Amino acid sequence: MNRSSIMQKIKKNLRLRTVKLTIELEKRFAVYGNPEIVRRVVRSYGYNTRVARRKCFVNERTRKLRLDFPKSMVDKDVSLWESVIFVDESKFNIFGPDGRITVWRKPNEEFNPKSLLPTAKHGGGGIMVWGCFAASGMGNLVFIENWTNISI
Repeated sequence: MNRSSIMQKIKKNLRLRTVKLTIELEKRFAVYGNPEIVRRVVRSYGYNTRVARRKCFVNERTRKLRLDFPKSMVDKDVSLWESVIFVDESKFNIFGPDGRITVWRKPNEEFNPKSLLPTAKHGGGGIMVWGCFAASGMGNLVFIENWTNISI
């Protein structure tokens, strides 16, 4: 089990767990391995475990379509753009985030107020904000409080 084979596997699959990697390497090299040693090797190359960022998946076909559409619109007449309206909506939480939050803490500090993420009953609520703009100017912002049962 050498450093280069560990890093080769990690670079190939950034989601690979060190325990699973240790088992793979033990089978491949017929030697005993320790997941903590594997972690140390990976950390020595500057890698740390973090919560993965969420991002909408876009495959190559969709990426091409997303680029083809604006390219086809570049030479359109101004009169077309005067008839277009752009809309968007965003959800804002009133109390706390949706995703997973990590904190650094020492053992036995689970309930230290500095390392807690406060929560509210029933999620704390949120609000949906909808807005638009066009060549003629900006539209109003619309605040939708109970958006879960509303179809627009």
